[in-house]
Amino acid sequence: MTEQDTTLWQLFREGDRQAFEALLRAYYRPLFDYGSKFLNDRELLKDCVHDLFVSLWERRAFLGPVVNLRVYLFTALRNRIFQQYQKNTIFVNLPDEWEDNQSASGNYIENRIIEDETDAATRAHLHKTISRLSQRQQEVIHLKFFENLTNEQIALVLNISRPAATNLLSLALKSVREQWGPLFLFLYFFTHL
Repeated sequence: MTEQDTTLWQLFREGDRQAFEALLRAYYRPLFDYGSKFLNDRELLKDCVHDLFVSLWERRAFLGPVVNLRVYLFTALRNRIFQQYQKNTIFVNLPDEWEDNQSASGNYIENRIIEDETDAATRAHLHKTISRLSQRQQEVIHLKFFENLTNEQIALVLNISRPAATNLLSLALKSVREQWGPLFLFLYFFTHL
């Protein structure tokens, strides 16, 4: 965790409203993007993210230090969504806009040019391939390639062992690779980060 995140989290835990607002600004969009892999109801997803932040604020005095704020928040949102799932059975397949959430990456212009030059039929075929993966495999691909989490961090978010996370990612990539080949997979994922 960065020193800035550590300080921000500590100030938030002490009741600093500006720190809370900074957390909200920094993490709302990544949490919303991550949650959209599970929920097709945008309003319900907004409610889940909102409820997460309200709950954190209300429980701030009881929260301890965290090792990785991003992993902590992703795990908290994932748990909240699973609670909603148990109530409403609202999981969906990966949406067609799979790569559209990543336009804020460091090399935006370069990525945009590459994306524009990519054949639409090829992207559609890849979306179809990814949608055939299990929900868990889609999730691990999102965490690895779009949230840039390590296998250890993925294991924490998914509440599984590190070897299980590595194996899950490996199986997901193998499935995609069988249909696309390693070169295309490499180009696609690394140009859409």
